[in-house]
Amino acid sequence: MENNQVIKTEIKKKLKQILEKSFDEISDEQELTQLGLDSMKSVALIVELEESFDIMFDDEELMFENFSTLNKISERVESKLVFNQ
Repeated sequence: MENNQVIKTEIKKKLKQILEKSFDEISDEQELTQLGLDSMKSVALIVELEESFDIMFDDEELMFENFSTLNKISERVESKLVFNQ
């Protein structure tokens, strides 16, 4: 499994838990607000991602549109992991 697919799968696990949805309900480009992602759940997701991947999002990155789809979240996490190497 490619590294980006591993990252995406881990993020999907977090989304599944926070949104209380099945894996099949979460697609790469679906707007997560349609699945119930709101500001409170976004904060929980960001905390989970920071802890799971040992990264820290900068304040200016914490815009809702950066976390609106699985692909956008995955790209953001991957960029942090590359930057931290």
